[in-house]
Amino acid sequence: MSIINVTKVAHFSGHNSPIYSLSPAVHPHEFYSGGNDGYVVLWNTQTKGDGKLLVQVNRPVYSLCLDAATQTLFCGAASGNLHVVDLKAGKEIRNIEAHTLGIYDIKIHYNQLITCGGDGAVKVWSLTDLTLLHHHQESTKSARCLAINEPQNIMAVGFSDHKIRVYQLNDFTLLNTLDAHTNSVFTVAFTHDGHELLSGGRDVMLRSWVVKENYRLDVDVPAHTLHINHIAFNPSGKLFATVSMDKTIKIWETEKFQLLKVIDKFKLDGHLSSVNKCLWVDDETLLTGSDDKTIMMWKIELEKE
Repeated sequence: MSIINVTKVAHFSGHNSPIYSLSPAVHPHEFYSGGNDGYVVLWNTQTKGDGKLLVQVNRPVYSLCLDAATQTLFCGAASGNLHVVDLKAGKEIRNIEAHTLGIYDIKIHYNQLITCGGDGAVKVWSLTDLTLLHHHQESTKSARCLAINEPQNIMAVGFSDHKIRVYQLNDFTLLNTLDAHTNSVFTVAFTHDGHELLSGGRDVMLRSWVVKENYRLDVDVPAHTLHINHIAFNPSGKLFATVSMDKTIKIWETEKFQLLKVIDKFKLDGHLSSVNKCLWVDDETLLTGSDDKTIMMWKIELEKE
């Protein structure tokens, strides 16, 4: 069994309400956060000091997505508005009424921007001029999360109707509908090789589906005691993290689906409230954002067997 050592190396505070979203920044030692206060804040992992307010929108920020090539940050708000921020100018340049309810997730696929929202819609936009290219409405329940599988050229979207829907990325046709969970699906993530799809949500179950075997259920684990809010793989794909409403962060080994570490308040001075989002800076550095209004940075060191 692999052994890991975990150390908290920084504690970022500045938001005055829960933190819902994290994103890489243009520079590797920086990142963005978005919260219930409507603030989008830039932080530095090296100086570990106060953050810098980038923009403030009038509703909570549920999602963030960086287009590094054009230095543009897309911010999805609880209102369903898509706020477009020019990072070179340091200001918002567009405000698009993209969904009628909150934008929960945003991803970029080549020259397209994909959003999913509380109105149940999955929308595909031109990254060049942000014109709407596709609009899919398979459910009236919230589309909560999405993941892109480049090797298989597919996209998975998790919904509050308990299902995961899989789309072909060429033309965004619906390929599969999985009865995935017994409640809302909050997070989906593909393994780096594209062979398996991980999912989690309100029913606390962490599940893994074999893509090329018609999404056969391969792993089914009660990973947390409350909602699983987010799953994220580290850059190498060897580890992944799950974060939960139960205030814990868990580190898993991908190959054996083995739980390696539980990070909580008592053992490692972790978060006081629901942990909503996580972001790997590199293979050994993990950021976590919480309802306790803070972001923590963790050093994750995997010992050699």
